[in-house]
Amino acid sequence: MKLRKFFDGIAFRISLSIAAVVAASTIAVGWLILQEERKTLEAELQGKGTYLAELMSHQVVEPLLYEERYAILSLLQGAMKSAQSLIVNAEVYDKKGEVIVSVYKDKKYSRIIRPQYAFDHPAPGVYIQEDNSLPLYHMSMPVNAGNLGTIGFLRLCITKEYLLSTLKDVKKKLFLFSTAVTFIGIILGLSMARKVLQPVLILSKGVSLVGEGEVGVEVPVVGHGEIKDLSKSFNRMSVKLKDLIDKIKSAQEHMVRTEKLYALGEFSAGIAHEIKNPLTPIMMLVNKVKRHKKSLTDEDIDIIEKEIKRIDKIVREFLAFARPEKTEKTNVDVNEVLEDIITITMPKMEQSAIHLVKNLGPSLPPIKGNHDALKQAFLNLILNAIQAMDGWSGRLSIKSEAKDRCVSVSITDTGSGISPENLKRIFDPFFTTKAEGTGMGLMLVHSIISDHSGKIDIDSAPGKGTTVKVEFPSPLAGEG
Repeated sequence: MKLRKFFDGIAFRISLSIAAVVAASTIAVGWLILQEERKTLEAELQGKGTYLAELMSHQVVEPLLYEERYAILSLLQGAMKSAQSLIVNAEVYDKKGEVIVSVYKDKKYSRIIRPQYAFDHPAPGVYIQEDNSLPLYHMSMPVNAGNLGTIGFLRLCITKEYLLSTLKDVKKKLFLFSTAVTFIGIILGLSMARKVLQPVLILSKGVSLVGEGEVGVEVPVVGHGEIKDLSKSFNRMSVKLKDLIDKIKSAQEHMVRTEKLYALGEFSAGIAHEIKNPLTPIMMLVNKVKRHKKSLTDEDIDIIEKEIKRIDKIVREFLAFARPEKTEKTNVDVNEVLEDIITITMPKMEQSAIHLVKNLGPSLPPIKGNHDALKQAFLNLILNAIQAMDGWSGRLSIKSEAKDRCVSVSITDTGSGISPENLKRIFDPFFTTKAEGTGMGLMLVHSIISDHSGKIDIDSAPGKGTTVKVEFPSPLAGEG
């Protein structure tokens, strides 16, 4: 990690850029030197070849005039006898272009293809041509004998092996030189870059500390000009930021306390109102007994029992929200939870003539959660959907799938739908549109899903039904 950070650093990048420029310049200069060296060596080799051709053309005049083939052979063999000799193949032709003597230094030069020379119209001096297949120069010139004119031709093959060997050595030296210059350039560039960028690196470290939450940290004021001013500005900003965050935290704590008191007041008013409703008929029946001295009938007792159960339900739901029990979370199969709820609610769906469309995704990955809590949440959602279609003989669709590292469940009904005004308050405590509802059900559902790091969205319109979509994070779910 540290090594990667070093390579990603601006100091290394600048030094690498400097080294790249140095290396490119060195390579360019080396290439020019190599080209000039090649031209010089080629000119030198051609000069030596020309000298040898002119010298040997004079030496073969007399043997050629008297057709002394052996003398010509001895002359050509002697010219290439030395190991350092540049001549590797030599031929003497008569004036008609027929070969008189042909000699080669090594077997690999025995089958050299003769270029098409203009023997019929020979040019004065040495004619030089580069071979297309071997590192050779073909050098030819007419053999002249005073007033007799051209009596034949001489062709020599001059090897370029020494030239290529020299160029290879030059290339090797230039490569080593370029490598050394590049390496030195990286070292020097890195050293210079770190020295120049030291104030920036210090400032960068200070910014990182602030980013990690250490507000108020100050960096040493180093460097000159704009960098120095920037360091001073950073220190002032850091101190001001710390003061501002302290003020925000204080204001936030005050706001939280105020919000808690407001929420407590709202909850208290809601509970008082909800409990007051069932208490009213109970008080009326008690007054009936007290004032009129009448005993309670079975019907009266049923009413009292019903209202007491309603009070108990309100208190239990409030406590479940206000003081949720700590539930142990394990791997839960959402499809298994849905199947359990479908089994429980199927009689009610059949009674209400509701058609169920079940589309549960195969091999759904597990989520981290509590089976009973999730069962309670989905049971509330499905019962709400069934109640929304009461008398509508509608269709209930339940779908589950894994996508984008999430497990999602969609519950869609074709019921009466929810108005936009009510949809905004759907999760508010004690808000309900049902005659006997407490307004705590969906609030508890929201609390359970939030406790499972999930999210819930409701899409609805009056007369068009409702779709509730719940999503839970699941690292094992596939990418979309």
